[in-house]
Amino acid sequence: MKSLSKLYRLGPGPSSSHTIAPFNAAKAFAAALPAGSDSIRATFYGSLALTGKGHHSEFAVDTAFAPLPVKLVFDVTTKKAHPLTMKFEAMKGAKVLKEATYISLGGGELLSHDDPSVNEKDIYPFHNFEEIKAYMAKAGINDLKTFCLDFEDPSIEAYLTIALTKMFSAVEDGLSKDGPIPANNNPKLQVSRSAKSMYGVAKAAVDEDAKRTLLISSYAYAVSEGSACGDEVVTAPTCGSSGVLPSVLYYMYKDRGVSFEACRDALYAAGIFGNLVKQNASIAGSIGGCQAEIGTASSMAAAALCFLSGLSLHQQEYAAEVAMEHFLGLSCDPVDGYVIIPCIERNGIGAIRAYTAFLYARYVAPIRQNKVSFDNVVAAMKLTGDSLKKAYKETAQGGLAEILKANQGGK
Repeated sequence: MKSLSKLYRLGPGPSSSHTIAPFNAAKAFAAALPAGSDSIRATFYGSLALTGKGHHSEFAVDTAFAPLPVKLVFDVTTKKAHPLTMKFEAMKGAKVLKEATYISLGGGELLSHDDPSVNEKDIYPFHNFEEIKAYMAKAGINDLKTFCLDFEDPSIEAYLTIALTKMFSAVEDGLSKDGPIPANNNPKLQVSRSAKSMYGVAKAAVDEDAKRTLLISSYAYAVSEGSACGDEVVTAPTCGSSGVLPSVLYYMYKDRGVSFEACRDALYAAGIFGNLVKQNASIAGSIGGCQAEIGTASSMAAAALCFLSGLSLHQQEYAAEVAMEHFLGLSCDPVDGYVIIPCIERNGIGAIRAYTAFLYARYVAPIRQNKVSFDNVVAAMKLTGDSLKKAYKETAQGGLAEILKANQGGK
């Protein structure tokens, strides 16, 4: 597994795999351009080609290669082994001086056989949660923060402090803004920000259950609406699911009086569960469907809540498993290729599901031994994702994207 700093990336929305990764790949390619290069040809395949415009991929690549002009080709016919494949060519006139292919793995991570500089190294020598638990038991470690610090660089604490600060500022920025969420001026897909109004309703709610649900939802909407607008967020584990974990942590901090430092430490626990999904299945909607994004984010948030409440490692695993299990099969079907419908609402639901899974872990886990482990549910998620048709994996060709086709309004 990679460092937690590679899971919690700071960058602009709306997509870690379609926006952040292409930007970083382009910057890496641009760092070693041959002399005389006067333009760039960038070719996107698979999901990158089908939903790249809705995910601001064109803007990301143009920005990275500026001031060189870029010709971006969305190739929807050539089949590649990986649905998030991109190729960059340095041109001099019509002549190709250099080319390199990159694969976006999800969450902003890259892989390239042509440019090893982008390939990231593992720092955790474990394959699953069972191995982690065995290591912790042998070493007498009781919490996941201590476990992480056995392998992470000492700078990780400062990095997570920055990450949580950005998460919380994304919530607060989103709660302060009104106005439409841009969709290339498509009048049939105009959706306005709702977080600010939802927060007002939450504050006025008398029923405590309704208040909690609406507060957490408003925080999740705030971040995911900002991500859809291209604001800077933290991948947790992706931009498309970036509202889930910050919303529950902000709720605990702002409304329950939990310290900032405790919330930061919860990122260790959340990160281990996110990293395990990333290693053993996928966190990319174009690989595993939305279960890979919202399902993983909900697992991370549920584990974080358990960690904050001092629940056992078993209960943290229980919560993460329950949160993921009941998102199995969730398709990734962004209407018209934008991370708006149903993505923003799914962040709210994912956050509420995380809180429910936390309650199950707190009150049900002590009286009922689950037969399903976290490793089991990750394996099931991968199996399910592999079985999903291409139309349901971030191609805007199935599910709600097919039904609405951006011509029936939205929510």
